[in-house]
Amino acid sequence: MRVNAVQVIIIIVAIKGAMNMAKKHPGYYLVLLIVIQILLVFSLRLLAKGESPSDSPLLNFPGCFELVDADQNFVPDHLGFSLQLTEDYLGGTIWVCGELQAMINNQWQTIDYTAKEFLETKGKKLTLYFYGGEFKRLQINGPFRLLIQIKGVNLDVSGLSSFSPSYRHQEFENSDLVLSNQGPRSTSQVENNIRGWAAQQGLILGSLDTVTFTFDRWRFDFKGEAGVSPKRVWYSPTGEINWVDK
Repeated sequence: MRVNAVQVIIIIVAIKGAMNMAKKHPGYYLVLLIVIQILLVFSLRLLAKGESPSDSPLLNFPGCFELVDADQNFVPDHLGFSLQLTEDYLGGTIWVCGELQAMINNQWQTIDYTAKEFLETKGKKLTLYFYGGEFKRLQINGPFRLLIQIKGVNLDVSGLSSFSPSYRHQEFENSDLVLSNQGPRSTSQVENNIRGWAAQQGLILGSLDTVTFTFDRWRFDFKGEAGVSPKRVWYSPTGEINWVDK
């Protein structure tokens, strides 16, 4: 980071204070010299670091938040965000990464993340989806915002979206249909896939306790059975399965 006005003021005040002490007590001149040296070294180090990327202003990516009813039962189940990109970012294959944040305890906190590949971007609507069942389960309300990163050939830019309306978690349903990066998927079908895989592995799962979809994958918590510990299973849209004992 660079030395800003506040830092300069602090340095000046410190030097003036040391000079006043030296006037009242001549023996403090040595202290004054030491203070000045320390402050100069501190200032030079700050200048040597230069401006870090975090000091650079983030780009502003205009777009539109919208409620999405994927299973078409007239109740929203996803939050969508459609990007409006300029020609500078269009034309080839790009990855769009979105980190969804909500205001929790007076701080912006990340509640979900997704990354989606768009093979052809010209004339195509670029939309990221976030599962509304998680908002309902965690009782998280809007407004939301997105931290966006766009990656491609010779392209790596980051920025912020506009803010969403103040959606309420009660507006969303815990739908069986999830809009994953690989397309619409049924959570119940994913559970069947997991149980089929567990049977092949000789793994006892027991009854299902809770299921969530966040950070681009499902998480299934199974209760286990007598003498068998509960299991937590993660399932990615590509079919990869991982599990641990709870």
